[in-house]
Amino acid sequence: MAKVLAKIKVMPTSPEVNKEELKEKVKETVEKTDAIFRGISDEPLAFGLYAVYVVVEMEEKEGGTEEIEKALSDLGDVESVEVVEVSLA
Repeated sequence: MAKVLAKIKVMPTSPEVNKEELKEKVKETVEKTDAIFRGISDEPLAFGLYAVYVVVEMEEKEGGTEEIEKALSDLGDVESVEVVEVSLA
């Protein structure tokens, strides 16, 4: 089965959310799924708001990134989760 890389954008609920704590929670959450953590970064947007981007490697399968998206959405301080890029690994 093919492996894919997925880049997922995680938006915090507000600029007051601690960026480093959120990145650590995102990483820990990914590591509890069947995906492989490949990297994390953040990008400033506007007015102190930022987005966290996490890159994961996973088997190409039906349902794709749904499990990981749901797990990240269930984290406290997360407003939204969106897959922004998927490519073959």
